[in-house]
Amino acid sequence: MLASVKQFLDLLEQKNIRYCHWKSNEHLSAALDGDTDLDMLFDPAQRTELEQVFSACGIKRFRATPQMQYNAIEDFIGFDREAAKIWHIHTHYRLTLGEKHLKGYTVSPWGKILLENRVFNSHGVWTSCPSDELVLLLCRIALKLRWRDTFRRLGKDDQAELAWLLHHTDVNLTEKSAGRLVGERSASQIMRLIRKRPRRKRAFGKLQSALRAELRPFTSYNRFTSWFTRTKRELFWFFGGIKRRLGWSNYSPSRRISPAGGLVVAILGCDGAGKSTTLAYIEKEFRKKIDVVSVYLGSGDGSSSLLRRPMKRIAKKVGGKGVGQAVEREYAESKKISFKSRLYSLAKVLWASTLAREKKAKLRKLTRARNNGLLVLTDRYPQTVLPGVSDGPLLARYQGKKGLFGRIARREKRIYESFSKNPPDLTVKLVVPTEIAMERKPEMTAEEIERKKSVVMSLDLSENTAIIDTSRPFEITRAEVMEKIWELI
Repeated sequence: MLASVKQFLDLLEQKNIRYCHWKSNEHLSAALDGDTDLDMLFDPAQRTELEQVFSACGIKRFRATPQMQYNAIEDFIGFDREAAKIWHIHTHYRLTLGEKHLKGYTVSPWGKILLENRVFNSHGVWTSCPSDELVLLLCRIALKLRWRDTFRRLGKDDQAELAWLLHHTDVNLTEKSAGRLVGERSASQIMRLIRKRPRRKRAFGKLQSALRAELRPFTSYNRFTSWFTRTKRELFWFFGGIKRRLGWSNYSPSRRISPAGGLVVAILGCDGAGKSTTLAYIEKEFRKKIDVVSVYLGSGDGSSSLLRRPMKRIAKKVGGKGVGQAVEREYAESKKISFKSRLYSLAKVLWASTLAREKKAKLRKLTRARNNGLLVLTDRYPQTVLPGVSDGPLLARYQGKKGLFGRIARREKRIYESFSKNPPDLTVKLVVPTEIAMERKPEMTAEEIERKKSVVMSLDLSENTAIIDTSRPFEITRAEVMEKIWELI
């Protein structure tokens, strides 16, 4: 069990808040470890006290998108520093269930019965009584049934839960639970299913008919609105799935966002400081539960526009270390500029102009993502303080000149200044001793690493800055980075 989860559960006990983990208790241990969701039912009369507990434990409310919102259910997310993990609570004030993407029934009496019959298990958690949970599992499967499920088998998760619950209760207790929760007709169908132990979903058809008639007073929709709402949400998920599979970036929320708004986090560091590893971990961990966008704002091996991709290939073929410095020295020291240097300067202007337009487009996208409530993680961040280095303007030499190059240079400067006007909410600087950076990046010299480290440390991009020493074990540094993000999210 995560330490932060235990703290939360202990405080619930101290405050005498009634709750029970009402479903999926077959894999409760995974939920307590933050690997799956906690589905916890609470007494709505204690909502104020419960939110005080959430606040005391640093657990934050997140707002589901309209396509994921259901009646009497809220989303709260906690952060465990020791494990560097986030964990998620579905907070149920009443039992809302039904078809996937709809959940059209809110059955308040069932919630009261579950809280009255809850049991304290070996994990130190109040859970629903196994017989009540078994009855509700069969009801949930029946209410989710669609015409297209007629010839399908029960899912593996449903079969595992069913087997586990049957092992932890007996027929007599289940019959009593069915009598408490549902009417006579539904109860008889539930007992028939328990005796039969079906493997196919079509066996639940009669139970579905009985429940629909019995639960009609608890429905949230009429026939048309239920069809319209369910179809709209299914299309939302269908096209969202296509986008995710094709790797298309989505700058609109599709899951959960913070009510406090979005957040842009810039990750800086010299080569060998662990930027890529850190970014990959925190993106993966936060993406489990909330909407996250990752944006590369450098000019190297990360994502680039279609126009700049052939330029990158050519630069790798004909470029090399020191070419740019040699050209700059020639312009500074010699009156006669070679054809090679002039050609390089022209190529640099084309490169810088294309790169600036690319960054302008990325700034629009990350701004839209932040304004839509997403967490935005950026690898690097453009700045104007140090031209020519660390993602600064490349054409500063031409800014005071007339002609085409001067106009292009001034346009580039305005684009980079727009990043300063819209700074990140948090800057994370990853630092590492030079010798360790050289071990990780043997192609770099000590002088190059020292220069990049000094540049990173001199930048002041945002009001909130965190300096993380990545020479320590990754388990420590990733937790510190996530904690800094969690404080602002």
